[in-house]
Amino acid sequence: MRILVVGQGIAGTVLAWTLRRRGTDVRIADADFPHRSSSIAAGIINPVTGKRYVKTWRYDDFFPVARSVYQTMEAELGVRIWHDQVILRLLENPQERNDWAARIADPEYAGLLGERPDAGAWAGHLAPGYAVGEIRGAARVDFGALLAAFQEFARSARFFLPQNLRPEEAVSLSGDYDCIVFCEGYRGVENPFFPNLPWQLSKGEAMLIRLKSAPYPAEMLKKTLLMTPVGGDLYWVGASYNWTFDDNGPTDSEQNFLEERLRHFLRTPYEVVQRMGAVRPTVRDRRPFMGAGTIQPDVFIFNGLGTKGALLAPYWAAHLTDHLLSGSPLDREVAVR
Repeated sequence: MRILVVGQGIAGTVLAWTLRRRGTDVRIADADFPHRSSSIAAGIINPVTGKRYVKTWRYDDFFPVARSVYQTMEAELGVRIWHDQVILRLLENPQERNDWAARIADPEYAGLLGERPDAGAWAGHLAPGYAVGEIRGAARVDFGALLAAFQEFARSARFFLPQNLRPEEAVSLSGDYDCIVFCEGYRGVENPFFPNLPWQLSKGEAMLIRLKSAPYPAEMLKKTLLMTPVGGDLYWVGASYNWTFDDNGPTDSEQNFLEERLRHFLRTPYEVVQRMGAVRPTVRDRRPFMGAGTIQPDVFIFNGLGTKGALLAPYWAAHLTDHLLSGSPLDREVAVR
């Protein structure tokens, strides 16, 4: 079977890799579109999120697949991708502490949540007064290393097409392929072969900062923002959410907002190394899209991974691969029809 994958963000990369491992003749087309969300995302897998500390949708199904796939990609591509990391959750007031304690007592959260006597290496960097919870079963996927290494591999194996194919251009090539799969990120909202999908795009902004004093904690930290170590004294900090926006780059107003939030809990001096912004391919019901549309049966979509792309991509790429190669039915929660 010969398949063209359009887009080499996290969805396209993991899908192309999965298809190749199943013996498919794959081509992947991409032209490094600027400010795409996969390029600036921290690649965080967080099993418990939100103000109510709710377990991520189907985490127990998705996490083992994600770990296995990324670690296999690490070995094959020769680059470090997967980082098991604890998240320290700062608890500011009695309500947050009580809610955290209630979650710890819930058997469904066994092994995922705990309490810490202090913030460890983070303690000297933080404002006083916080209690500290611990989230286990978290990880970071180094999207930057993964996307670059896979593209280098695809180029050397001659299945990478350095082209920004518009939907009509890609579909005009359908005679050369058994099917085409669009993995375009937020640009999928303009794809005429998949109209009227329940998109709800959101823009996110983040920063890369350098802490100016040691120690340099190895754990992720979450309050109103998430800080994650990315090497040495550098930390990714984000992210914001905006449902209305004019462009997909960083803005002064949102970057100032991020720094204001950061100063609320971080007391140590830091330097802003890079400012980042991108539009996420988010969906109203927070479920990804996949499958063939109603316009052309050999044209498929794999998109809408939103803020959970690191966790979702491996499982759903395998699910779509099964559908493409053996005709197995798609899960109704994600089937585009």
